[in-house]
Amino acid sequence: MKRFQITMILASLSLVYSLNAAEEIEKINAVVMLNMENGLANIQKGFLYNNMKLVQDGIEQVEKENSTYDNRNAIKAFLPEGKKQMENLAFISSKRIDNAAKEMKYYLSVQQPRKAFSAFSDIVNACTDCHTLVRGW
Repeated sequence: MKRFQITMILASLSLVYSLNAAEEIEKINAVVMLNMENGLANIQKGFLYNNMKLVQDGIEQVEKENSTYDNRNAIKAFLPEGKKQMENLAFISSKRIDNAAKEMKYYLSVQQPRKAFSAFSDIVNACTDCHTLVRGW
């Protein structure tokens, strides 16, 4: 009987740990997405108010947060159940964001803000593509 109780306690602790880990992963992902949203908002505000420093800061923030998705295992952990098979699509979207951010930096450095804004649109499109598939829009 004691062996059964110990087994049940261990199973319960294991379940609680896995639920807490899943909740923790959800919280981390929510913070990353919130920070990416803030970065995108800063980029847009920077363009609207001709504040290239704000654009640069926004790019840095997006790059920093997007680096969370550089690892396929991390992506898989963040994806909801039933969507884990979309890991490759999310990884590709992350790379698209990274490439567009680098492109934005380049165009800003050569004083071509219109092309930089086009690269910003590419970032938003990559975000939307991933969200469309992951969220089933």
